[in-house]
Amino acid sequence: MGISTSAVACLTLACLLLLHLQAAQGTPVCPGTRDPPQDLSKCKFGVVKDWCRNTVCAKGPRETCGGRWLEHGRCGLGMYCRCGHCAGCTSTLECVLGRFC
Repeated sequence: MGISTSAVACLTLACLLLLHLQAAQGTPVCPGTRDPPQDLSKCKFGVVKDWCRNTVCAKGPRETCGGRWLEHGRCGLGMYCRCGHCAGCTSTLECVLGRFC
């Protein structure tokens, strides 16, 4: 007794749908507004976009950064996130070497 092609197709589609829902469940939900809003004029290391595409202050040398959904922030211009901390040189030439993980 064989399994019909349509049954295999339906089972495959159901499995793909479940995998998609499982992956989407872990993503953060973006709120409509930030509370409280940041004063972007006081951002020492510039501004960047967060996961929700909000403009936020960039992180500086030795500050925490990264995460699967950038929940710890992004580093400013000229810097990079290494082992969860910002490294590199800022626009004012404040430099920090990256850590060994």
